[in-house]
Amino acid sequence: MLGVISALGLLLLMPGPTNTLLLRSGILTGFRRAWPLSLLECLAYLTQISFWGYLLSHIGDSVPWGLKLVQFASVCYLIRTSYLLWCHPDETLKSAPEARVSRLHFFLLTLINPKGLLIVSFIVPVQTFIDLTLYVQFVAQFTAVVVPVGCAWVLFGARIRHGGYAWLTPHAINRTASVVIGVFTLAILTRLADSLIHTGA
Repeated sequence: MLGVISALGLLLLMPGPTNTLLLRSGILTGFRRAWPLSLLECLAYLTQISFWGYLLSHIGDSVPWGLKLVQFASVCYLIRTSYLLWCHPDETLKSAPEARVSRLHFFLLTLINPKGLLIVSFIVPVQTFIDLTLYVQFVAQFTAVVVPVGCAWVLFGARIRHGGYAWLTPHAINRTASVVIGVFTLAILTRLADSLIHTGA
């Protein structure tokens, strides 16, 4: 149990698209308004993990190309998110005084975050998604990890916000978020391409 929780904590603490947007929301809107995103993050991850867990436990390696297509679609969505944040960094200033990412966009971004697939592939045993008792235990463990980690990212952003750093404008934040998401996407795309090359070899 402690091993699973530790592994989950380390993976979820890693910078990525979801954590970048949590940090960004904390900076732009403060902890009080942004922390509920951690609950939305938890729901999105559990939805994704449950789907992949059920799929892998019942289908396994019989449809590897289906998995690759889903991964490629995820990469495309990440590229689009990075592009929009870079090309329209001041859009939140014009459209909403809160300068928040929409909750639907945040949910969808988390839903296709590759971390969910990594959790199913390397951390959680496949039997978890066959045995109801094991699954309920996993949901409790995961929730106990992801919500505090998400809140920590929001709190970090809120601390930066209250620090009075003049350079932390929505423009700079959106551009920074775009770069982080872009680098993360490049790493995932490289792994996907390498996997496809080795599969075809």
